[in-house]
Amino acid sequence: MKSTVSMVVFVLVIGCGASSPRFASGEKDAKQSEKQKKGNIRFSSKVIEEETREDDKKVNVKEVQQRFSSAKSTKKTAAPKKNETGEKQSLPSPPVTAENFEQQKMMDAILAWMGTAYEYGGESKSGTDCSGFTMQIFKESAGMQLPRATEEQVKLGSAVAQENLKFGDLIFFNTTGENPSHVGIYIGDNMFAHASVSFGVTLSSLYSSYYKKRYSEARRVVQ
Repeated sequence: MKSTVSMVVFVLVIGCGASSPRFASGEKDAKQSEKQKKGNIRFSSKVIEEETREDDKKVNVKEVQQRFSSAKSTKKTAAPKKNETGEKQSLPSPPVTAENFEQQKMMDAILAWMGTAYEYGGESKSGTDCSGFTMQIFKESAGMQLPRATEEQVKLGSAVAQENLKFGDLIFFNTTGENPSHVGIYIGDNMFAHASVSFGVTLSSLYSSYYKKRYSEARRVVQ
């Protein structure tokens, strides 16, 4: 009697977030479907290997944290006004411009996210991807609601040349062959904050071999 041996081959895809088994539960399938709707791009193990190997201009994150966290913002928030009954009224939020944009507030938000693990489709401090990170930072520090996906964020604001980058500009990279596939926030001195596939939320250098050759464009959303 001949026996038939069946082999089930599982393909592991390492990408934006934890990989999921082929035969997942309905709940996991629903979550995965929701993540895919957000427009993030999955990364292969090759991307992770290349990023780890070619990230040759390491930023001393602790040094940057000490330098930036010691800075003090000179901006003052207006006190809520009181109406005729003496109750406090909330002031309407003014549009975010270069004049009222607080760099220190954004930097404090960025530093608070340092070390957050990378998770495909995530947008919280328990795990986030690149566009989830930029979306939350702008929301927390500037009260701006950015679109969820990288390919939507790249349509915001106005284009800016790399040599004219300013703090808070969104910078985009082509890391997968699909452009754009990665986004970060420029913080000055050729450094940017981002949710790295390999290292989680961290600071990297634009002069790194990996990012230098994959740089795509930049957009200024705070005019």
